[in-house]
Amino acid sequence: MQKDFERLFHRAEDHYLIPSEMMALKKHIGLLGKRLETYRYLRDNEAEIFQAVADRLEADFPEEPSQKLEQCLCHWISTLRYSSMAMLLSNPEYLQYRLLEWLTEMIEAHELRAIETRLSEILTEHLQKVLSAEGFKLLKPFLTQSETILLAKAAPQSPELAMAGDKA
Repeated sequence: MQKDFERLFHRAEDHYLIPSEMMALKKHIGLLGKRLETYRYLRDNEAEIFQAVADRLEADFPEEPSQKLEQCLCHWISTLRYSSMAMLLSNPEYLQYRLLEWLTEMIEAHELRAIETRLSEILTEHLQKVLSAEGFKLLKPFLTQSETILLAKAAPQSPELAMAGDKA
């Protein structure tokens, strides 16, 4: 968001905004309003969102200790909070630096990948239901970024790929 505004204002340093620049500014302000609306919804409804997710997670993993499920839920509460802020700022780097660098190691260290993967799926499905289509579209790239980085090693490696990696 800040970068969008900065670029627009830097280009217009030596002149008043021309109609196309004013339209671009209006578009950015409109998007900011929609991002803020989505952010506010997520903030105000976090408990309800994660209660629904927790209920489904417990049903999917009845044998797992509740402490393990709670730990995963805490990870994704943080993930959603940082994803929401990154969406509000329209800044994927914010998400990268604030959350994803430290949380990836935690997931790997505690062998939570299967639960985290399912939790991510449940959360995404639930958010798609409770957010407006436009709100979900604004948030989705940041959820995808989180999933890609946090769960990147979730896919088992084929024996051929493992052998190729050993040869490298």
